[in-house]
Amino acid sequence: MPHSIPTLCGSLAGQPFTFNVKVHNAAYRAIGIDYTFVSFGADDAALAVQAIRTLGIRGMNVTMPHKQAVIAHLDALDETAREIGAVNTIDNRDGYLTGYNTDCTGAVRALEEVTALAGQRIALLGAGGAARAIAWGAKRAGAQVTVFNRTASRGEALARDFDIAFGGVLDDFRPGDFDGVVNATAAGFRAPDVNPLAGRQLQSHLFVMDAAFLPVRTKLVRDATAIGCRVVDGTRMLLHQFCGQIELYTGKPAPLDVMSIALLDEIARVEAGEARQCSTSEA
Repeated sequence: MPHSIPTLCGSLAGQPFTFNVKVHNAAYRAIGIDYTFVSFGADDAALAVQAIRTLGIRGMNVTMPHKQAVIAHLDALDETAREIGAVNTIDNRDGYLTGYNTDCTGAVRALEEVTALAGQRIALLGAGGAARAIAWGAKRAGAQVTVFNRTASRGEALARDFDIAFGGVLDDFRPGDFDGVVNATAAGFRAPDVNPLAGRQLQSHLFVMDAAFLPVRTKLVRDATAIGCRVVDGTRMLLHQFCGQIELYTGKPAPLDVMSIALLDEIARVEAGEARQCSTSEA
């Protein structure tokens, strides 16, 4: 297998972004391994996968819009990626490429920071790629998952795919029927004043996770904290899915605390940059 000095890992995305670069490289330094992580923006999934083989890239994170497109060009899928129908991690072992989905692992590990999932009644908001990974992982962990989605047809399709319940649109969610709620919609991402739920839909007995990680404390997280809910912010899911990737690429335990510091620092830097741009445009 071709190789580079240092060993190269990376991210395949429609547009490159910095969060995984900062977190992965911080983890490799903490582990003491000579790996370097780079984010690539690419339009052609087939050619990008060929580049992994040609250049001997050790591992590749995959983000939208390529999570489904890469599948046809890989040698194998693990069970999770096959069942979810999406790949967010490509592991290269001597030119043999296997697709994984650590989004699922990240969601389960994040939720398990506040509760054991077996037997829990979880309302899942959304029916996109993140929701699919969360639904599959939570169900496998023993939770009873009900999906709510703005577009009923998409919610019903997800429910059929994973043999879970469809509860209706978001307004149909009734907190008294559930132990926890997970937001996997885009509502709240880069929108600090947006909460996908109305005030009446939050009650203190719920555990609440928001998959959105920018800002770290979304309005859903802030509102849930204010009434005494156990909360999980989106950085925890993101960090745990990074952990799964790092463990695959290096064979070593991921340094979660180091990674968390790197992620939070990068989010703060990005938010500060966006605030400066906003002030300049308003001036």
